[in-house]
Amino acid sequence: MTGRLLHTLNLVLVTLILFVVLVVAGLYFWLNQDLPQLPKNLQHINLSLPTEIYSSDGERIKILGERHPVTLEDIAPFFTKAIIAVEDSRFYRHSGIDHRGLVRALLTNLREKRIAQGGSTITQQLSKNLFFSFERNWIRKIKELLIAFQLEATFNKDQILQAYCNQIYFGSGAYGVEEAAQAYFKKRAKDLTLLQSALLAGLPNSPNNANPFSHYERAMKRTEYVLNRMASENLITVEEKELALQSNIDLVNPRVDSDPNLYFVDQVLEQIEKDYGKEFVHFGGLKILTTLDSRYQKLAFKSARNHLEALEGRVVKEPGAGPLQVALVAIENKSGAVRAMLGGRDYSYSQFNRAVSNNRLPGSSFKPFVYFTAMEELGYSPATVVVDEPLTIDVPGSEPWSPRNFDEEFAGSIILKKALMKSINIISAKLINEVGPEKVIRTARQFGIKSPLGKNLSLALGTSGLSPYEMASAYSVIANLGIYNEPYLIQHIEDFQGNRLYEHYYQGVQQFLPDSLFPLLNMMQGVIDGGTGRVVRRMGFRHPAGGKTGTTNDFKDAWFNAFTKDISASVWVGFDNNEPMKVKSGKGLTGASAAAPIWVFFMQKVLEGKSPVKFPVPEKVKFATVDVQTGYLADEFSLETLQVAVKEGVDLSVPPTLPEDSEPDETGLLPDPESGPMNSKQSEKRNAVPDP
Repeated sequence: MTGRLLHTLNLVLVTLILFVVLVVAGLYFWLNQDLPQLPKNLQHINLSLPTEIYSSDGERIKILGERHPVTLEDIAPFFTKAIIAVEDSRFYRHSGIDHRGLVRALLTNLREKRIAQGGSTITQQLSKNLFFSFERNWIRKIKELLIAFQLEATFNKDQILQAYCNQIYFGSGAYGVEEAAQAYFKKRAKDLTLLQSALLAGLPNSPNNANPFSHYERAMKRTEYVLNRMASENLITVEEKELALQSNIDLVNPRVDSDPNLYFVDQVLEQIEKDYGKEFVHFGGLKILTTLDSRYQKLAFKSARNHLEALEGRVVKEPGAGPLQVALVAIENKSGAVRAMLGGRDYSYSQFNRAVSNNRLPGSSFKPFVYFTAMEELGYSPATVVVDEPLTIDVPGSEPWSPRNFDEEFAGSIILKKALMKSINIISAKLINEVGPEKVIRTARQFGIKSPLGKNLSLALGTSGLSPYEMASAYSVIANLGIYNEPYLIQHIEDFQGNRLYEHYYQGVQQFLPDSLFPLLNMMQGVIDGGTGRVVRRMGFRHPAGGKTGTTNDFKDAWFNAFTKDISASVWVGFDNNEPMKVKSGKGLTGASAAAPIWVFFMQKVLEGKSPVKFPVPEKVKFATVDVQTGYLADEFSLETLQVAVKEGVDLSVPPTLPEDSEPDETGLLPDPESGPMNSKQSEKRNAVPDP
C-alpha cells in the first residue's frame, strides 16, 4: 500500500513538474514573439535614438538622451566599484537575477512600509532600455527578466557594466558617466576621484532629489552612504573612505543654457512625462512635433529683452530685487495652438516659468469678465449708464470695502464702454456687487480660466492670481466671438519607428453667442483706440485689435493682454520678489508703459507684411453713436460721443420721456419709463439710433 501511494505521489509530482515546464516554455515562446532582438554589440544600445523635440516649422529645439559612450578602460575604476557597491554588489556573482537582493529588498520594503529599496540588478536595469513600450505591469517585468538572462548568456560582465555606465541618467541632462563627469566636474570619466565617483554613483537612484546643484547637503549624505557601501563590500579600505570624505568635491557651476525655447520645452516635457512616464520620454527615441513657432519665439525674446533693457535704466531697484522679469504667451485663436512662450528674461538665470505660473495678480485686465457678466446677467449694454462716485460697500462679517480709482478722481455718469476704456475701478466694483462674485467666477471658467478665484468683491479688480497662459487663452475666446479652444503645446508624437502615438485634434466649443460677445470685443477695441491701451496706436500699430491693460497696487505687476483676429498675446512684467516698479521721479510703471510696448514690438513683427484683418460683425449686432454721459443718441449738445455695438432687439430708437421727479438712483442708473421705477438690476434700454 505504501509503495503504491509513493508511486502515485511520484507520478503526480512528475506530472506537476512537466506541467510547470510546459507552462514556462509556453510563456517563454509566447513572450519571445514580442521580445526585442539583442544587438551583436552592446554599444548599439548606448547609441539608441535620442528623443527629439521640434517646433511647428521644423526646427529641432531640443534633444534628449544624447550620449557619448566610452570604454570601460576610460572610466575611473573608483566609479565602477562605486556603482557596483550601491546598485548591485553581487554583480560579478549572479546570472542576471540576485535572489539575495530580491529577498533583502522585500524585507526592507515590508519594514519601511514603502518601496524603499529595489531588487533589480544592473543587468535587469540595462534590459529595461531595450523596451520602447515601457508598460508598467507584470508582463513587462517577465520580459525584463528574460532579456536579462539573454544578456548574461550573450555578453560578459565587463561588456554589460560598460553598457550600463554609458546608458544611465545622472540628472542635469547628463546621460552616461562621461557626460556626467563633464556636467558636474568638467573632467573626463577616467579622471574622477573617489569622492566624485561616489557622488555620481549615488545619482541614478534619484537624479533630481540628490542633485548636488540643487540639493547639495542631500547629495553629500548620499555620497557618504555610497562610500560606506564600498568599504563594507571591501571595494575600498576604511582609510581610503576617510581620506575621500576629507577631500574637495570640486563641483563646477551648473551648466544652464540660455536658450529661451527651454521654457516651452520644459512645459512640453512636464506634460508628456505625466502622460507617458519619464523613462519612455527620455529613452524612447520619440519625435515630438510641438506648436511652437520658432520665428514667433525669437521675436518674443527680442521684443522683451530690448524693452526691459530700456526700463532697467529708469527703474529704482531695491537691494536683492533681481532683474525685471517678463512673461509672454501667444496663442493662435482659431486652434488654441501656443505659438510662443517666454517664461522669463534669461533661462540661464532662472528656469522658473512665469508664463504658466498663476502667482501674479492680473489687476484691471480681469475686468472684461466682470463687465461681460453684468451684460449677460443684468441686460446691460455698452451704452448703459452708471455713476463713478465715492463708494463704500458693506461686507457681512468683514470691514466695509471702499475701492478707489487709479487717479483718485471720479467721472460721474458714464457709459460702460467708456468706463472700461478708462479702467474705472468704482464701476467694476459696482458691477460685481450687483451680480455677485460667484457669477463672475462662473463666467471666467467659461472663458477657460482654471486658477482658484476668490469669492469676494475685490475679484473685480483682479486680486486672484492668474497666468499669462490663461489670460492669452481667455482673451482668444473674445477674439473668436465665443469659441473656446483648449490651448495646447503638442501637435503629434511619433515613436522611433515612425508610428503615430498621439495627435492633437481640436474641436472648438461655442461658449457664448457671437452677438452677445461682440459688444465686449468692441469695448476692448475702444481701450486700444482711445483708452488706457492707446499707446498701441501711438507706437504705430494699425491692425484691428482689442485688449486691456492691468496694473496692480504699488505697481507690482504690469500686464497687457490683447488680440487681433488671428493671435492673442499676454505680456506680464514685474520683479520676482514683488517689489514696486517705480522710476526715480516716484511714478510707477503701468501696464501701458511696461507691458504694452513689448506686445506692440512683438505683434508688429509677427504681422509684418500682412494686411489688416477686421473682426467679423455678427448679423444681429448694430452700431450707434451715443452721448458718453447720458447713453442717449448723440446730438449737437453732446460734449463727448462714442460709437457702441449692441445686440439686435435692444431698443435704441428714442429717448424716454422721464417723469419730473425722476432721478438716478444710488447706482446712477436712470429708471425705465416703460416699467416704472427700477433698480440697478433692471437697466438696459438706452437712447441711441443704430447707424444705417
